[in-house]
Amino acid sequence: MTAETIINKIKTDAEKKAQDIKKEAEQKAKTIKQDATKKAKQHAQNMIDKGKQHAENRKKIMISQAHQNAKRKEMNAKENLIETCFQQAIDQLGNLDDNTYKNTVKQLMLQGKKQISGECNIKISRDLDEHIAKEIGVSITGKTEATGGIILSSKNGAITIDNTFEGILKREKQDIRVKIGNLLFP
Repeated sequence: MTAETIINKIKTDAEKKAQDIKKEAEQKAKTIKQDATKKAKQHAQNMIDKGKQHAENRKKIMISQAHQNAKRKEMNAKENLIETCFQQAIDQLGNLDDNTYKNTVKQLMLQGKKQISGECNIKISRDLDEHIAKEIGVSITGKTEATGGIILSSKNGAITIDNTFEGILKREKQDIRVKIGNLLFP
């Protein structure tokens, strides 16, 4: 073999080796690029999925808040309606005709007197109460601000019974509230 042949052989081998290295480098670059593209797509998909999940969670929270607000408004409306019923009851009791009022207050005095079981005094809310008190034999110690009814107290002041219309409604308010609620909102 001649020197020229050896040089050509070395040159050819070197070119082939360079081609192989270049081809291998291109293959590695292609693989790296594919992996990077795949990772980028996966990362983008993860971000999209997280965004969708966040949006779904936010939607659920907003729907829940809307339901709570609607429920709160409904409860407030029901409460206002029940309070209106109580106020109308007070107004109607305040407008009882004299005969019905006298009978009602007389019963309240007799019941209160029985509960105190002894002598008692009363505070009246209307002038009509004075006539009823005299009829039953109960002494009057003053007046009270009420739509109607009376406040009874034992002679020593240890027992007091508020039998004004407002006092009775206040004591019975929870039970009445439930009954009104059941009637209005079955």
